[in-house]
Amino acid sequence: MSLIDWQTRGAVSDRPEPDAPPPLSTKPVEVALLMAGQGSEELRSLLLVGGLVLALIYWKIVLSLLLVVGIGAGLITLAQALRVARLRSIARAAQRRFAGDVCRIDERFALVEAIDSEGHASQARLLLHIASIEPRAGELALVREVHRLTPPADLRGIASNLGFADFLEGQGITMVNDLAVEAKATQAAITCLREVDWASQSLQTMAEMIASTRDTLAKARGNELLEPAIPQLEEALGTFTQEESKLTGHLQDSMRMLGKLHDFLGVPEKLRPILNFDLDGLFDPARRRDLEISFQEVVSLNQAFGELSRDRLA
Repeated sequence: MSLIDWQTRGAVSDRPEPDAPPPLSTKPVEVALLMAGQGSEELRSLLLVGGLVLALIYWKIVLSLLLVVGIGAGLITLAQALRVARLRSIARAAQRRFAGDVCRIDERFALVEAIDSEGHASQARLLLHIASIEPRAGELALVREVHRLTPPADLRGIASNLGFADFLEGQGITMVNDLAVEAKATQAAITCLREVDWASQSLQTMAEMIASTRDTLAKARGNELLEPAIPQLEEALGTFTQEESKLTGHLQDSMRMLGKLHDFLGVPEKLRPILNFDLDGLFDPARRRDLEISFQEVVSLNQAFGELSRDRLA
């Protein structure tokens, strides 16, 4: 061994080795948490046992408190149920009185279609269903909407017809007198709009009947099975065409009346009294009845002819 090796080994062996740090131990923390958890469980158990003991000792007082709470909750529930029932009764009475009348909302006139209620307890509401005529896509249309009104705390104030009308006025909804020209104009306008809808649907039905008759006529010519029915087909086609012309005229008249009525209702209220506006000359209910009878006769004729054609082809 060389001198250098011996000196190096000696230096290494003589140098004291540093002490390694002792490993960190988590046992004290775990033990503390475990003890804390056990302590809280024991505390809860003690509180529970103590509560049971007190309840057993003072069971009469506890039972009385539970009874008072139960009776109070029952009375509250009963009072809410009675309020909801009372509100429904008021809504039915208002429905009988105001349905079909005209009201004014935000300077526009509308027809009251129905009044009812919905919801329970504090969420109970009165529902006012109205219909008004408004422009839609370049045409006048019947627009329906529902106003949800919060009833007052004391329902006695709205139990009468006058009280209910005052309640509506407080909500920004004013009932219009039946004899007022605005009420008559609004009802007539809605009637005209319904006439327009009826005439449009009837014209669509008539157009289908005319197209079917013309198609059958085209097939009948040269067909020995259908040729005998050609006179009847031509007569039916003439009847259908006349009915279509009457319905078209009724549709145009209804649309003109609807436009006039809508323009009148759009005039400022202060200027309406000076207008010479004759509602009686605008609408004739008898004409609609005559048209309905005539239309039903034509439809029945078409059905009878269809059955006859099927019998011939059978």
